[in-house]
Amino acid sequence: MATDTGHVSSSNPPHPVRADTLGQVEPDEGGEFVVRPYSLTPAELGGLSAAVAGKPTHVLAWMRRPATADHVRGLALAWTPRAVYVEWQDRGTHRAWVWASAVERVREDQAATAAAPERPQASGLTLLSAEPLARLVHLVNARLAPLGAEFVTGTTRLTGPFGAVVYGSIDDHLVHLEFSTEPATNLCLIVAVSDRESLPGRNAGPTFEKAVETYPWAAVLDALG
Repeated sequence: MATDTGHVSSSNPPHPVRADTLGQVEPDEGGEFVVRPYSLTPAELGGLSAAVAGKPTHVLAWMRRPATADHVRGLALAWTPRAVYVEWQDRGTHRAWVWASAVERVREDQAATAAAPERPQASGLTLLSAEPLARLVHLVNARLAPLGAEFVTGTTRLTGPFGAVVYGSIDDHLVHLEFSTEPATNLCLIVAVSDRESLPGRNAGPTFEKAVETYPWAAVLDALG
């Protein structure tokens, strides 16, 4: 599995991050009485870099608990030469690292007919590439236009698999927009930041569209004067 990366499109190559920054995710349901599956420790991950898939791959994986092992159908979100970061659904979203030998890729013909795990619209592992960032800026300007303002993009910077920053200006005031996704809750976050003025705090929504729509843009313009 770890060496089979042919499913990744050349137009959206894997983005490397430190494997130990992708932690275990467990749903809130069940609390302390639910036995958590094992996830590899940072020591077992070995400080290696992980490639985050631009398009998650359907897999079957063995997930171990203290006394049992479950063969789950899930999605490979990232991998190293020795391990795979798998997401699956079982009364909520789980994510954990397992050894690569415990994972097998589902063939394309099987993936097309098999029931894929339900996945929230805004996943914490969705990379923010140049094209989606341009779309997000377009959404911002759709909210600013009725207020007589525009965000002019300068440069962009990815801040890991969960976030990105767009530097630019609004009415000649230097402002940057921070977009990120929260992997544990799958909420989409946006905040406008200025080095000189105090702007409203970050806003969250189930999608970036909703987060941008409900952000207090009028208050941002008031703060910028």
